[in-house]
Amino acid sequence: MAGSTTTIRIDLRTLLPAAALGVVVLVIIFVELCGRQDVAPLGDETPFVQGPTATLGPTFTPGPSPTTGPEEATATQESQVAGSDRDEIRVRDLNAVRQALAQYQQERGEYPSTGGGIQSLCAFVEFDAGCELQEILDPLPEDPLGNAAENGYWYESDGDRYVIYAQRESELLPACDEHPQHLEDFRSVLCVRGP
Repeated sequence: MAGSTTTIRIDLRTLLPAAALGVVVLVIIFVELCGRQDVAPLGDETPFVQGPTATLGPTFTPGPSPTTGPEEATATQESQVAGSDRDEIRVRDLNAVRQALAQYQQERGEYPSTGGGIQSLCAFVEFDAGCELQEILDPLPEDPLGNAAENGYWYESDGDRYVIYAQRESELLPACDEHPQHLEDFRSVLCVRGP
């Protein structure tokens, strides 16, 4: 028997499913370990302490980003922005709504009607006529102070004409020539009229 060699044959058809099963098991173990909170990350020798987890707060942004057109109306929620900066945002937003109203009127022959009364632009979807503009401008802009029911934009229309109102915080921009009683909580208001 000198010089005899033994040949080992491996059938890959039986080896591949076993190897694939091994890989799947390793992936499951890896995913389970990564998702567990009681396992310290690699390289971190300190034991995990169960307790409340910290959440990241809002990141600082150096000011509102400029609105480039009606399709990108600002919905800034940064209350630390100065009143004059917020007023500039409001004017851009009111102009975006004005452009949406012009397109709405072109397509339908009239503006969304509030029956001549003043409503929030779209704080109450079921009731506010201005919500119809979402077909053209979505999302509709929101006041920089947030809380659309209190600080939002206001809309009045009889179907032929309209006025859009916003709070005015600074003396930088001219005040609206009328100040509706419905908006008496605002010291001053901005407005855009059409047509």
